[in-house]
Amino acid sequence: MYRYLIIFVLVVVVLLLLNSRSAKDVTTIVTHTDTLYHDTTIVKYKKGSDIVYKIIDSVPNSVQIYIHDTAYIVNDYNKIKVYTDTLRINTDNSVYIIDTISQNRILGRSYKADLREKTIVVTNDIYHEEKKALYLGPVVDLRRFDNKVGIGGGLIYKPSKSQIISVNLTTNQISGGYYLKF
Repeated sequence: MYRYLIIFVLVVVVLLLLNSRSAKDVTTIVTHTDTLYHDTTIVKYKKGSDIVYKIIDSVPNSVQIYIHDTAYIVNDYNKIKVYTDTLRINTDNSVYIIDTISQNRILGRSYKADLREKTIVVTNDIYHEEKKALYLGPVVDLRRFDNKVGIGGGLIYKPSKSQIISVNLTTNQISGGYYLKF
């Protein structure tokens, strides 16, 4: 019995020495980059009397003047017309300008801006490799062939994430094991 106890103590000492010489902790950093889009629509309106304007006196020579009858000119003068213009900033962003004009004056102006803002989120996840571990605990052993109960101690050593070494010493027997994770 003393021989088994001495073997058990020697195994414990060897495992403790292996555990004390552990390599530096290995740290793994995993970087995740996500791009989030935020859509914004802005609509603003101004009355015609609030818009600053400039009167141009002369007509350039390259403009052709068409002759129409008086009814056509008066009808065209009294119409309310809407003029739109689109300004593309890039493939995702654009601004729409809408002018309402009647009788040679601006009745109203509005613009609508469709903006798509890009937000890039960088997340760093830091993973530490598990340290080596040593577990000590009681063991109860029941043998089937002679129906004897054995009481003793067990030692489990975990040198890495995928390996386990175990040694059990009871009054009936000594057992050991080596396990690998698949």
